[in-house]
Formats: sequence, structure tokens, C-alpha cells
Amino acid sequence: MVELLVVIAVIAVIAAIAIPSIAGVTSAARYSKDKRNAQNLASTSAAARAAGLTNSWGTVAIGIAAMTNGVSVTNGGVPFSFRVDGLNATEIAGAVRHLGTAVPGTRSLIYAPIQTPTY
Repeated sequence: MVELLVVIAVIAVIAAIAIPSIAGVTSAARYSKDKRNAQNLASTSAAARAAGLTNSWGTVAIGIAAMTNGVSVTNGGVPFSFRVDGLNATEIAGAVRHLGTAVPGTRSLIYAPIQTPTY
């Protein structure tokens, strides 16, 4: 009986050590995912601008809406489509933390990651 109690105590100690580190891993994964989503949005925005997109975005939110809904541009008679798929509202909100405001004149989304996660 004592051996069983010792085993249960050891398992409880291991669990007490492991649970906080699992929470840290989850937070780091969320932070990395948000940064990657922001990079995808900014990269797609820059590619669309390079292909000749001339729409003007006054805010980051408008630029994100354009990239998630998709934009099309024709350059030299060749049509191009740009879109970032698969982002839900929570993922967009996380990506916004890493996107700077649109640059006046170009209106591209700018990737500006935060250094300290706030999760």
C-alpha cells in the first residue's frame, strides 16, 4: 500500500512540473503561428503591389480584409490573383499584433513583429 502511495506521489510531482511547461509551449506555438500569419499577409500584400495592385488601404484592417478576400490584378495582359486563405477571426486578431500600419503612398501591409509575446 505504501508503494502505491509513493508511486502516486511521484506521478503528482512529475505532473506538477510538466503542466506549467506545457502551457509555455502552447503560448510559444500561438506566438509563432501569429507571426507566420502576419508574414504571409505582408508577403502577399507586397507581391500584389509588385504585380501592379494600386488599391489604396487606409488601415491595416482594410488591407487584411483585401488579402483574405482576395485581390486580382492584370499586368502585361496576364491576370494575377493574391489571397491568404484559412484564417479565422482569432488568427487574424493574432496576426494584427505583428503588422504595422499601412505605409502612406504604397499602402502595403508591413511585418513588424513584437518581441515579447502577450499571451
